[in-house]
Amino acid sequence: MTAGMRPTSFYEADGPAGFRATAWTRGPWSRDHQHGGPPAALLARAVEAALSDRDCAIVRFTVEFLRPVPIARLRVETEVLKRGRLVERHAARLWSGDDLVLTAVALCLHRRQVTLPPTEAKSVPPPPPPPEGAEPYTFPFFPDPVGYQAAMDVRYVRGAWGQSDITCWMRQRCPLLPGESPSSWQRVLVAADAGHGVAVPVPLDDYTFINADLSVHLVRPLRGEWVGLESRSMAEPSGIGLCRTRLWDADGVAGRGAQSLVVAARA
Repeated sequence: MTAGMRPTSFYEADGPAGFRATAWTRGPWSRDHQHGGPPAALLARAVEAALSDRDCAIVRFTVEFLRPVPIARLRVETEVLKRGRLVERHAARLWSGDDLVLTAVALCLHRRQVTLPPTEAKSVPPPPPPPEGAEPYTFPFFPDPVGYQAAMDVRYVRGAWGQSDITCWMRQRCPLLPGESPSSWQRVLVAADAGHGVAVPVPLDDYTFINADLSVHLVRPLRGEWVGLESRSMAEPSGIGLCRTRLWDADGVAGRGAQSLVVAARA
């Protein structure tokens, strides 16, 4: 974390549907633009507020990054695409002035008690080593000391930065908005968008690898502050890459994430 500075929040409220981004959202590719995790979580927050009742759960959240998101005032809007007895679909959009910068679609299912048949014991991998035994890590490639990398607590427990197959734990050092406790989905999206940043597909000195989307599936809410990322990235000579992430908490696997990557050689 930046010496002498403590992260406050990723955003501040600015009107009924408006939010002003703080410098803690700053991403690795530009001093003027945000990391993808906080704005994705901001759209999830809006969808959560639009759900029909507390028994309706988001199970898939897919974000399309249409433009770089500026560190500026933003506006969120939501739309109900379908509201059925078992399934809901919601859309959310993020605007910067007249520019549409992010869109998201959430698939939501209504929870019901179901008695499942007994199953044979399966070999389930244990959770990764806990974060408390690992040293804090700060990403070295951000252009400014105040940014997303300083607002996140990162602990590598398998592999090291610069490798394409790693396991780490991440948690927020600040809330999405002042005075709010981030929901499970908000915490997951803030962290999951860093999958290709912790498991890099190609050398950072020679290439850029920006994700064009983020899609996350969860079968249950994550418990606790820490989000475990077991990420693996790959890149092809076509300039297309992929990062796949298995998402953990202390109880085990809770879901998966995927990012499509635009891979390019640096000038």
